[in-house]
This record gives sequence, structure tokens and C-alpha cells, in this order.
Amino acid sequence: MKAFIEPLQELSGYEDMTKAAMQPGLVTISGCIDAQKPHMIYTLGRTRSRRLIVTFHEQKAKELYDDYRFFDPSVVYYPAKDVLFYQSDIRGNLLTAERISALRAIHENEQVTVITTFDALMNTMPRDAQVWDSVLHIAQGDTLDLDALVEQLVRMGYERQYQVDNIGQFALRGGIFDIFPLTEENPVRIELWDDEVDTLRTFDVESQKSIENIEKLVVYPACELVLSTEEKAEGIRRLLKEAEAFSDKLRKEMKTEEAYRALSQAKELAQEWEELSETAGMDAFLSYFCRERWSLLDYFDPADTFVFFDELSRSAERGRQTELEFSESMKQRLEMGYILPGQMNELFGYKEIMGRLEKYSCCAVSALDIKTCGLKSNGQFGIHVKSVSAYNNSFELLIADLKKYKKNGYRIILLSGSRTRAKRLAEDILNEGLNCFYTEDYDHDLVAGQIMVCYGKVHQGYEYPILQFAVITDTDIFGEEKKKKKRHRTYEGEKIQQFTDLSVGDYVVHENHGLGIYKGIEKIEVDRKVKDYIKIEYAGGSNLYILATQLDQIQKYAGKDARKPKLNKLGSQELCAEHFLLPSLPVF
Repeated sequence: MKAFIEPLQELSGYEDMTKAAMQPGLVTISGCIDAQKPHMIYTLGRTRSRRLIVTFHEQKAKELYDDYRFFDPSVVYYPAKDVLFYQSDIRGNLLTAERISALRAIHENEQVTVITTFDALMNTMPRDAQVWDSVLHIAQGDTLDLDALVEQLVRMGYERQYQVDNIGQFALRGGIFDIFPLTEENPVRIELWDDEVDTLRTFDVESQKSIENIEKLVVYPACELVLSTEEKAEGIRRLLKEAEAFSDKLRKEMKTEEAYRALSQAKELAQEWEELSETAGMDAFLSYFCRERWSLLDYFDPADTFVFFDELSRSAERGRQTELEFSESMKQRLEMGYILPGQMNELFGYKEIMGRLEKYSCCAVSALDIKTCGLKSNGQFGIHVKSVSAYNNSFELLIADLKKYKKNGYRIILLSGSRTRAKRLAEDILNEGLNCFYTEDYDHDLVAGQIMVCYGKVHQGYEYPILQFAVITDTDIFGEEKKKKKRHRTYEGEKIQQFTDLSVGDYVVHENHGLGIYKGIEKIEVDRKVKDYIKIEYAGGSNLYILATQLDQIQKYAGKDARKPKLNKLGSQELCAEHFLLPSLPVF
């Protein structure tokens, strides 16, 4: 990345900036724009092996992640857990997979960059050793105790199924052991010779055909809290003890209904965790099971970590707002007996996180001058950056600007997300008499007046007028690729949180197939697997079956008038891969 790094290192005060940034405290850099921030962060962050990039919103974090991947393909995204609605979050398993994958990168990689939001830093977690100690290693030639292995995987949050078809599942059939780790793209089949691992190979979840042989497998937990039998028993004891004391307190206040609710819910949870070996939702009670609560920050060594903030003021405001919403909501739930007092500790406060940040080297990049938000200031720097022009598919305008850039001695990099387009673009520019070349070597020397065309996916370009350096993307040249959207009739709907919100005969709206009638849940066997399916009837008596785990795809119809709504007609051409018409249940 020398072609990108060297121009920024020529910036006046760059040496002072990097020197100040190495000390605990905060360096602020104003004048930045969104498109240029990944470039600035990548260049400055190379002085440390671990980088934590914090922003103010989930969508902004994903945009940063997409652009930063050009500079560092191994960057990972760590999403925040919604502490208020996590247990009813349909994305729970996928969310956990993203979080565990990020922790794996932190644990295994010497160089790592994690992008997250401020509220994710406020989530409570077990200490790192508790996570790393639960990681399972299986290699060819190992001897396995299958009973102990099954017990361990259940403690790690994995579900036993007849056949593996999703992450977080395992299956045991004779001498074949299948598992789909949360951090892997494909499941792994372990073939045993008696109790010895004979072969390990990945396979396709749909066809069940082998993909490739592997020598070893690393299995990370499918949940964020893995406990030994003793730790779980002790945590349950603490929870029940507090539930009884809290219930007594509520009874003395003549809140008998709330007292009964608090104690009965605690006992029900304890029974599930003890008798059914359930692990789901235990991390929402982390303070009962772990004496020591960690933040994601604690997984990073301050001596070798650089923390970057995208718009620190807005990130800090997000932290304060998250704390306020959590506090107000949990207080109401506590008064009504829906939670226990200890659950009020399942989120770090904004000030507590800012206090922990004091020992880290921090850098805030922003558009305007920003406040330090209580962090020690090690220096404030300004930089002049501009957005590049939007050429709206006009090659003539592009050439005109490139000639101006050349006349002023600019070094120019053009990035295209297509190698074919990049090569063609380089040829067309060269034919206009400009010094242009195509390369995939980002360390190529770039001199004044040259135009380097490369393959790379970045949303927008940027220009450093003082440094006479500009980056232009194919989005700037050709605009965003517009996908044709199918016109759908829209309906008003209410979000469904759980199956009890639905009754047979209710009108529901599917996100792809429109209005139908909910006909209940049916157990259906497909490919020797029995699963729960939601049945929706459409016009003409045709039926759609979707997995019960995909409840988020439908809403309850909420029309304003009392007229009977017109059902949509279901066509097999419209079906998605995630839901289907069963062959044994044809559409008429």
C-alpha cells in the first residue's frame, strides 16, 4: 500500500501527529471526510499491531468495514448486542456468530483490526481466558470420547440434530460426527475408526458432498458464556437467592403479583438450565455467573492497541443515549418483577468506558473540531480534504479533470471494482495522451503527473489538495449501480415478536409474497428431517411453508378498515431459497 501511504506521510506535522498518537490519551484530527477516513486510519494505525475502530451507528460501522477492507482484507466487524431485546432477537445466532468470529480474530491473529460501535464497548462479556479455554481442537489421529464431546458441545451452545443444516449444530450417526462451527463457512464431517479420528473434511450443507480434506478443526463456542457444571450451579444458586430476596421485598411492598412473577420466572429459568441443559439467554445474566465482567476493550492490550474514533462526539452521545434507554427500561421491568436487580449490571456505563479508555492511545477523526469528551488531549491537528467530483458517466469531464490534475503535478489513483473495467479505463485514458498505467501492485512508485489504475472496491474518492494526491473510484465516474426493484403492493403491518402474537386465521404479510392467511405451525419431514414450518395460505388455496425460525419475514396485517383484504396470488417463480413449496403439498 506504499502508493497510498507515502503521500500522507508527506503531510506537514505528520511526524508530530504519529509521535503524539503513541502516548495514552487522545489525538484529534479535524477536516476529515467519510470517504477518506479509512485511508487516514490505516496509515496511522500501522504503528500498532491491534486497531479498534469505534463509530456511532451500526450502518456507519458496516460502511467503514466495506471501505477499510480494501486496505486490510482481514478486518472484522463486531456488532453490538441489544441488551434489551437480545433474547427475542431473531438474529441471535447470526449476531453471536459475528461476535465470536471477531473474538477468534483477536485471539489468533497477531495483526488485527476490529470495527465496532460505542454501544458494543458497553456490552458485558466474560474474561478472555474463559472464552479461550472453551475452544475445542480436533485433529486427525486424535482419540475422542464421544459422550464427553457431546456434553462439551452442548455446554458450548451447540444443538444436536439428526442432520446438520445450519451453524451452531452437530449430529452423530454411527461413526460419523458432523458439526457446523459458528466461525466456519461450511460444516465439517469427522469420520471415526472406533474412537480415533480417521478423516476430517468440509462438506456442502445442501448436497452433503465433500469439499476438501482438512488436518485439524478448531471449534469456537456457539454462545458467549461457557460454564463448567460447578460454575453453572453456583450462578443458579446466586440467581435464586436474589430472586427470593427480591420477591420478599416486593411482597412487603404489597406487590404480590410482581413478587410471584419475579420468583416464578427465576425458578423456570433455573429449571431449564439445570434439567434441559439449555444455554440460550444465560449471557443476559452474566453477573450471576461471572465475578469479573469484561468489555471488548479489555480484550485489547493497551501497549499494542490503537483506538480510533469516527466522530467521537457522536459516538459518545450514542453511549450516553444507550445507557439512558437501558436504565429507564430496566427500571420499569424491575418494578414489575420481569427482571432481577442483578440484571441492571449487564451494561457498562458511558463514564466507565471513558475511564477505561484513558490507558489507551486514541485518535479521533472528524469533519469539525471536536471535544475530547474527558480524555487527556495529546494534540489537535487539522487536515484539508475534499470530495472528488461526480462525473455522472461523462468520460469527457473525467479527462478534463485529469488534465488539470496533471498540470498541477497531482499523483492520481483510479480504483475500479472490476479488473476488466479498470484495464479498459487505463487504455482509454492512455489514448487521451495522459501518462496512465494499470497495475495490481499497490507498492508501485507513483510520481507527479502519473495516473495509476488499480483493482479495488471503495465507495467514494477523495482529494488532498496540499499533498497533490487524489483517489477516484468508478462510483465517482459511473455512479452507483442501480438495481431494478420490483413493484410490490405495500401493506401496513405489526412486527411479530413471538408465535403467541398470532392466531390461526390472522392475516399476515410476507416480505416477498404479500398478503396471506396464517394457518398455524406444522411439523413436516423433508429429507428425513422433521422441522416446524409456518403455513400461510394464499389466493386460490395455494400454500407457502417457511421455517418457524424465519418469523422475522412476516408481519401481522393491520388494515385500517374492516373490509376483508384481498389475498395475493402465490406463484412458484417468486420463491426464495429460504422458503419453499413442499413437493408433497402442491399448489393448485
